[in-house]
Amino acid sequence: MLQITTTYPRFDLEIYWPRAEIRQEVSKVQVETTGPEIKIDQLQSRNELGIGGFEFYSRQVRDGANQKAIEAIGKMAAAGDEVVQRAGHFREEMILAEQVRRAMLEEVPELNIRAAPTTRPKITFNYQQDIRWSQGGVNIAHQLRPPKITWHLGGVKVDVRV
Repeated sequence: MLQITTTYPRFDLEIYWPRAEIRQEVSKVQVETTGPEIKIDQLQSRNELGIGGFEFYSRQVRDGANQKAIEAIGKMAAAGDEVVQRAGHFREEMILAEQVRRAMLEEVPELNIRAAPTTRPKITFNYQQDIRWSQGGVNIAHQLRPPKITWHLGGVKVDVRV
């Protein structure tokens, strides 16, 4: 008896779909702002008008008082010298009255009035921005796997029995 068995070749196919991992990074912006600041330095302008700060005013009073004291000492010394020189003269009793009359007739000092200072105030302006930027983007990681193919060979079996 003759028996022929035929098996057809076949294959198994396993398919792996490609995978993609998408990771999005968002852009980041940091903004730091300083200001606006305006500084107005009016010290020199105020000093010109005579309404400056404590340091300027105390220096001005000190210098003025020193000058006035020296002038007053000089006037008193001159008046005393005059009294000593004229003592013993015919009209010695009138010396003091005459000195007082001369002091009254001295010229009145001139007044200086200014409406505005001649020095402009110092104005400084400050405004800053610090911008830190990190750019975003997209990271794509993909995985590709080849298909898995398993072959099963076919064949022919011949069985002969007697």
